[in-house]
Amino acid sequence: MDITTVNDRHLYLGQVVVQDPADPSRPIVLRRRIVRFGPAGWLTVTAAATEDAEIELYPAGRVLAVTDLREVGEPGHRPGGNG
Repeated sequence: MDITTVNDRHLYLGQVVVQDPADPSRPIVLRRRIVRFGPAGWLTVTAAATEDAEIELYPAGRVLAVTDLREVGEPGHRPGGNG
């Protein structure tokens, strides 16, 4: 993937590693998450692409890694949907 495509207009499926807020020396691995880079300074993460899915925002300073990225769907397309 060309890094220039990584921006707040795209959704990706990937693995995210963040610092545990209770113990910053301990990483938390979030596998198979849908991620969005944004808003500025934040990473938006959810486990599912449904309207009732819980959305979490992580400040960029707590994000240790984002790996195994694959773009999900087209703009305006609901990931995991049928159309």
